[in-house]
Amino acid sequence: MTRRLLYGTSNPGKVFEVRQVFAAHGIDLLAPQDIGLTLDVDETGATLEENAVLKARAYLDRVDHGAYVVLADDTGIEIDALDGEPGIHIRRWIGRTMTDQEVYDYTLERLRDVPPGQRGAQFRTVVALGTPGGEIELFEGTLRGEILVDPGPVQIAGFPFEAMFYIPAWSRLLGEIYTLSPAEKAACATHRERAIRAALPRIRALLNTPA
Repeated sequence: MTRRLLYGTSNPGKVFEVRQVFAAHGIDLLAPQDIGLTLDVDETGATLEENAVLKARAYLDRVDHGAYVVLADDTGIEIDALDGEPGIHIRRWIGRTMTDQEVYDYTLERLRDVPPGQRGAQFRTVVALGTPGGEIELFEGTLRGEILVDPGPVQIAGFPFEAMFYIPAWSRLLGEIYTLSPAEKAACATHRERAIRAALPRIRALLNTPA
């Protein structure tokens, strides 16, 4: 049986991004709507791992295990000087849903006395892979950077940290990668791409797709 890869998310922006990653490796990615599946998963986990597993399990339970490999993920940002905050709680850091501006203001206030050079942080993505046997396997990818003193000029609605997270190895903000040409962007693997690359050999094996 030929298996297909299903991305367990209802976020069209994530589908677009991840579909491009897999297309570069010759793998077709299905979104839930491609197979008539609508699912809203309640992310009640306390960690990235728990939330990724919740999503993968929810979608895996709705499809034929033998026909699909299910991919799900969760992402957070961990700031060194804040002992790993906000982690998975980017939007509800203060116990309620925050606007982009509130995220900017609260982050910079919390880091007000932290000088440049000590504002390290990392984006971390955990990929949960639901296998035809019903098991869930985990992979992760990280992207190290630092939080700027002020948000940069490239601000993307709904993604506040992309304007504050600077990657020294790239000499650019995370949000700036979306303005790059495909050739330039290929050299800038995000945390999600790195997690997918870590999972790629296993995915190929499950799909019987040659490298």
